[in-house]
Amino acid sequence: MNVGDRMTIVEIGRKRPLVQFGVPFATSHGLQAGEKITSSNTSDKLPVKGGRLAPVRPARNHRRMPASRTFSGFPRQDGSCGTRNYFVVLPTSMCASEIACHVAETVSREGDPAGFDGVLALSHTEGCGCAGGEQIERVLRVMKNILRNPNVGGALLVDLGCEQTNRTAVDRHLKSVLAEGRLVKPLDWLTIQAAGGSRKAVDAGVSRLNRMLPEVRRMRRTPCPVGKLVIGVECGASDAFSGITANRVIGNAVDRVINTGGSAVLSEIPETIGAEALLYPRMRSRAVLEKYREGVRWYRSMALRMGAAMRDNLVPENRTGGLINPSIKSIGAVMKGGSSVIQDFLQYGEKVRRRGLSIMQGPGNDLESVTGLAATGVNLICFSTGRGTVTGCAVVPVVKISSTTRLFEQLREDIDFDGGRMLGERNQAEAIERYGGELLEKVLAVASGERSRPEIAGQRQFQIWSAGKLSL
Repeated sequence: MNVGDRMTIVEIGRKRPLVQFGVPFATSHGLQAGEKITSSNTSDKLPVKGGRLAPVRPARNHRRMPASRTFSGFPRQDGSCGTRNYFVVLPTSMCASEIACHVAETVSREGDPAGFDGVLALSHTEGCGCAGGEQIERVLRVMKNILRNPNVGGALLVDLGCEQTNRTAVDRHLKSVLAEGRLVKPLDWLTIQAAGGSRKAVDAGVSRLNRMLPEVRRMRRTPCPVGKLVIGVECGASDAFSGITANRVIGNAVDRVINTGGSAVLSEIPETIGAEALLYPRMRSRAVLEKYREGVRWYRSMALRMGAAMRDNLVPENRTGGLINPSIKSIGAVMKGGSSVIQDFLQYGEKVRRRGLSIMQGPGNDLESVTGLAATGVNLICFSTGRGTVTGCAVVPVVKISSTTRLFEQLREDIDFDGGRMLGERNQAEAIERYGGELLEKVLAVASGERSRPEIAGQRQFQIWSAGKLSL
């Protein structure tokens, strides 16, 4: 036996299900008590009842925080609250990304503790050189909603001038939110071709940015209700302990935020397949359930067209970490969404519409997933890891949680919270309450300005998920 291996505690006959958290994740080929569970002595084919997995309703955590609890954030005119106050230089395409970086680099990117977190260039590889339709619409949606994220205090948009996502196209997407007063912050444009080329464009961009910066720098932190938190949840490089420790602790903290009026967004659709029995009973309505199912069907059909398999989401390092099949990975992954009612299903980068828990159509790819979460309006991300990943997120602070103490000690400069302490606890129910509370205090501290480990390390990833790409 190796660390992370699973073993049977009773004899399990042929064609009988193996169960974790009340949900079957594999079918036995005939296992003796104490036998190691592997992909060789089990099958991925799961028992089905009544045409689908039998639903199992998880226990709810009804604990709330006192209504008086607050975090120190930045109230925005649309009613949201930022946990950071960034000025972003947002290129509308790959063609403008390098100029956007030069503009941001020319201006001091450093923030100040009083109320400004710095200047960020959000360079990316999308926006042109492709067919129109959904691929371009997705980029426009993400850009519009990144600008609406409460952690953005002001922005300079940069276009080349002739791309599919130029100023005309972006303005069309921004028109409604500007007219309704839902995007009240300093905004300006820079068009490289109209400016007269690279050097003149950088000079003009710096000049415009410097004119807007004083207004953004004047913003100050003030007490905000915990109900203004919108937590994105993410996992990367998972192992056998991720769903037992880190993800359950995240789920407990998320439940507390939601029960106090806040919201959360769970993504990574490929990592929910196989855990439907935990999700279906929690859907607010049949309409939400059907949206989720359509999201899964889209993924399956895309994989079929590209000659890929959904099980490829289970990468070799997941297997090395003790995850024997995609279903056991998914059962652990959905734990980070807690146990609240699932209020809504969002397309990639679509703005959160309802308080409570939403699911976003998104990939397992960490960089693309956290970018989509940022576009939904999350103002903080809780990110679990079992094998170790250093990924952060531009605009949104990431709190990194390890599944084991060994990993926490190995990557101390990259991980904020040791979820592995759960493994040494006799009373798991009591421990998850205690560590969930501890994680929430860490979340509130980071929301109030304490820098998380990925922020300190300069991990500010930003990558828009291309609509033509199958990301698992």
